[in-house]
Amino acid sequence: MKLIRFIKKWVKENFHLIFHRDHIMVVILAWVIAGFWALLFVNFSIFDPVQRALSEFKMTDIYFAIQRMGGHPDWSDDITLVDITEQYDRGEIAQTIEQVAACEPKAVMVDLIFEKEGEDLAANAALIGAFDLLPNSVLSCKLIASNTERGKFVSCIKSFFEPFGDYSWAYSNVPTNVNNGYLRDFTISQKLDTATYFSMPYLAACKYMGLKPEAEKNNKRTILYSNTEFPIVRFDSIMQNKALLKGRLVMIGTITEEADMHFTPVGKMPGVKTIAYAAQTYIGHHDISSMSNILSWILTIFICLVVAYLGMMTRRLSPRFFIYWNKVVYLVISVLFAWIGFICFVRFDYDISLLLPLLGVAFIERARIHYMWFIDWCTVHPKFKRLYQFASKSVYFKPNK
Repeated sequence: MKLIRFIKKWVKENFHLIFHRDHIMVVILAWVIAGFWALLFVNFSIFDPVQRALSEFKMTDIYFAIQRMGGHPDWSDDITLVDITEQYDRGEIAQTIEQVAACEPKAVMVDLIFEKEGEDLAANAALIGAFDLLPNSVLSCKLIASNTERGKFVSCIKSFFEPFGDYSWAYSNVPTNVNNGYLRDFTISQKLDTATYFSMPYLAACKYMGLKPEAEKNNKRTILYSNTEFPIVRFDSIMQNKALLKGRLVMIGTITEEADMHFTPVGKMPGVKTIAYAAQTYIGHHDISSMSNILSWILTIFICLVVAYLGMMTRRLSPRFFIYWNKVVYLVISVLFAWIGFICFVRFDYDISLLLPLLGVAFIERARIHYMWFIDWCTVHPKFKRLYQFASKSVYFKPNK
């Protein structure tokens, strides 16, 4: 209680100082400098690596790393992965699927597409029969030839046995950011002409939870790469691990196939595992809300003003060592807001955009140096009366002796 009263008292006494004209000018100058560097990044190819790094930067990457610190993950109670990387024969894959069905899973997702009918007719028939045994199955397809003008996909690749049964198809298309960036999001649905197709993680999660899949207003979802791991069962040890499949959502796919690897905020990961994290996100009813651009700029301006004020105070309180104290203050401010952002993300599924505030903090001290030089210049040139009058009202004003 004493701490809260102290904070309230401090804010009441210093609130007007935080919004002092000088601090506002320093913040504006900081963003002018930041804008100058931004123009360099855009117009000069030498800065392309920096530009890509900034465009790929997400605070959520840091949050996932924090959650994974300690090396003791939580094991999923909902999803189990079955690894068939070393299986190529369709007859053998059919046997694996039959064993999975015998373990009585609640739902099964198969991250494989058998596009062409093989020459082994018996293996083809066995494969079709195996899929018919799966409860609440979700089979993979791929939407192709996106028509950007219509906002739809216009074609779809499915397995050869599509005409032989009533299967639930879900697209396995992987949305990626520019420059081969990290896989951070998944979509709920896409349009194929007049039909609606659902994504594999979403449809698999709906099958597992017994929900009817529907196109949702918030079509793009953030994948939570939390401190969760999924049991992985090899194709040759399914019956020995029946307890890990019974009553669960089982995902069949390749785990060590290099061609199916994706870059994620927590490292390189097989495609079926990224689908598992996306499905787990939906199963856990996590829908990440992101801070709007307007709120982000308001937060940025407020943080920059606070930092500008605290930087002035360190100069007053410690004229000799303020350069070191400023670094400590800026570090504490950055860590404090990063911690607040982490709590909001983990507890309330709310992503606070901290890239702009942290960039602003990085340029504040450089802007203050230029602003103080301007005040000093106005002070030593009293012949410019208006400028001298402006400088005389500054917190950095030092009258000539």
